[in-house]
Amino acid sequence: MSNLKNVTTEAFEAEVLKSAIPVLVDFHAVWCGPCKASAPALEDAAREFEGEIAFVKVDIDQEPMLAKTYDVQGVPTFIVMKDGQPVERFQGLVSRGKLAAVLEPFAGAGQ
Repeated sequence: MSNLKNVTTEAFEAEVLKSAIPVLVDFHAVWCGPCKASAPALEDAAREFEGEIAFVKVDIDQEPMLAKTYDVQGVPTFIVMKDGQPVERFQGLVSRGKLAAVLEPFAGAGQ
């Protein structure tokens, strides 16, 4: 069972903007090689930070307005949202180590 939840434009406000804990939003596309290659690292991080950081996926082809709103120029683009605001963003293939380094400062921040 994946800890990564696919989110639509309709659910974005409730799942991301109003989240009590920080959220890592993975803007991806099904045709994107680096997106697929990043998936195992994301799954690991979602398990490690469960309860401290929420993880959601947004398919840019299904949700183009969200991609436009957050100025997503390429995929994968990752945005850490806290209190409804983007606080960190990075792009491209990610390793487990890179994710941990970026997310560590936000872990437990919602408590």
